[in-house]
Amino acid sequence: MIKIIALAFTLLGIALLTQSLRPAYIIYKRELSWGWLCLIILISFFILGYAIMTLAVYYKVAASIFDLVVATILLGGSIFVTLVMQFSLSSINKIIRMTRQQHTRALLNERNTELIARLPSAISETEFELHYQPLVSAQNNTVQGVECLIRWPQSDGSAIAPSEFIKLAEQSHVIVDITHWVIETSLKQLGQWHSMGHTLALQINISARDLDEPELVTYITQHLRKNNIEAHFLTLEITENLVLGNPTECITILQKLRDLGVGISLDDFGTGYSSMTLLNQLPLSQIKIDRSFVLGMEHNSKHMSIVQSTLDLGKNIGLEIIAEGVENAQQALLLKQMNCTLIQGYYIAKPMSAEKLEHWLMCRYANSAPQRKHTN
Repeated sequence: MIKIIALAFTLLGIALLTQSLRPAYIIYKRELSWGWLCLIILISFFILGYAIMTLAVYYKVAASIFDLVVATILLGGSIFVTLVMQFSLSSINKIIRMTRQQHTRALLNERNTELIARLPSAISETEFELHYQPLVSAQNNTVQGVECLIRWPQSDGSAIAPSEFIKLAEQSHVIVDITHWVIETSLKQLGQWHSMGHTLALQINISARDLDEPELVTYITQHLRKNNIEAHFLTLEITENLVLGNPTECITILQKLRDLGVGISLDDFGTGYSSMTLLNQLPLSQIKIDRSFVLGMEHNSKHMSIVQSTLDLGKNIGLEIIAEGVENAQQALLLKQMNCTLIQGYYIAKPMSAEKLEHWLMCRYANSAPQRKHTN
């Protein structure tokens, strides 16, 4: 019996030590350290010794208590070595991950610093471009307006995502300069379209810092007059978090814009905690159903219910509703049946330059009447 137990303990010790070789070898391959190589060699000698001891006990006629004690001590040593190796590998992996994260953060901070430094010159040197995505009537498929979207192309053919540089610009007054450039450039373009017979409406996104600037109303008024555009052709898109930071001041400026005739749209409706409250507080003319509810609505009854409820709510309180993120004909048909006002998404058209939009409009309405006048 003692012989069987001693053999079992010894074999288990060999198995455990063999397992400890794997983490030791992984660490050695990463570190290329002679210390870890020596440890691998040492563990290998222990395994060889265990194997010799196993053979000795096996060929003994009878095993003594001493053999069992030695086997037990060696088993305990094997367990200890295995645990140490596994802990070492885990710790080194953690350190490597932390180092990589720190390196990534350092690169990101360096890139962000570079982008922030480049933003002023990007405005002055007109590195930004504006693309426009059509807004189409869900009922008769006519183009009612466009949403203005900023782009920052690079010399190598790539582009910096708006979500990346806009967040950086919002950390300083640069975002106000960017918004002013967008307003000036897009309203000038809108005036040209109106003179061509395309009576489109225009939607522009603004940030929280823009609403901290009292001259925003004056600036918009000047450029509407300069380009001979009636105020109701312009809608400013805001998000919930834009208002929550300074609600009193924001509401005051938004009300001045509404009194001027400019539309106010609550973007990403339904995704925030205070969306319903804001409907009562803000001088809104429009809400945009977030794309996350439109996506897959034809297969998701909950999304369908949310979209329908939002449409009913908008109708009851006199708001125009836009469903964004429409990606297929089935979604467009469902929104038409649900009496949605406007739809927007890749199914209609992707954002495009002013020149491409003009060509798109000419092709789409080559044999049709001009679009109806937009009202808020």
